[in-house]
Amino acid sequence: MLALLPLSATALAKDEPKPLMQAFFGSLKLDDQTAQWEDISDDEVSVEFPSSLPSGGVEAEYAYGGTDTVRYGINSGGSIAWKNSDTRISGGFSGDTGAVIRFDLDNSLFIGELHLGGFVRAQLTDRLSFYAAAGPMVMYGKHKVEDEEVVSPSEGEEVEVGTSEESSFAFGFYGRTGIDFEYSQGQHLGLGVRYMAAELDLEDTVGKVDAEGPQFVITYSARL
Repeated sequence: MLALLPLSATALAKDEPKPLMQAFFGSLKLDDQTAQWEDISDDEVSVEFPSSLPSGGVEAEYAYGGTDTVRYGINSGGSIAWKNSDTRISGGFSGDTGAVIRFDLDNSLFIGELHLGGFVRAQLTDRLSFYAAAGPMVMYGKHKVEDEEVVSPSEGEEVEVGTSEESSFAFGFYGRTGIDFEYSQGQHLGLGVRYMAAELDLEDTVGKVDAEGPQFVITYSARL
């Protein structure tokens, strides 16, 4: 009986599937919105995020149940997105005559997140599989504004906006779905869509903003 124990342990290890690791790269599109920045604008400022924010990250799927066709388990991972320009902050000063001047500021935005949720993966054919996952995440955001001078319409007064930056952590949620094609034993290429949402409190710059939007990605997956 004792001689059978090592064999049993080896058999169980073989039955336990290895985690599926996925690397992805794509484009994040954050929703435009308005925010408060009283230091530079009498009214709300318009926050126009870039049309595409380069982003990438990794995912891990640990299967703990299911069948040969459908597996489910824990999904963990993280991603980053960053761009040094094209995040437009627009606002306006009202003068005595009611005139309003519009302005844009040179600034940059960085977003990073870590998440942990659940996933399900279904084998559609011998080589094609579909997956979906969702759960909570923690997001870190950093917004930096370079030196700028804004001229108000009231007596040509200049308002200087010094270099300032603010960072914030926030809890939110994420979701991801996609299709993988197994082009070689244990190796997959695929297309996916991710979505994340959290409220960042960037107090020294634009204030509270909702960092949310879809992310369209190309993926490479393999079992390690």
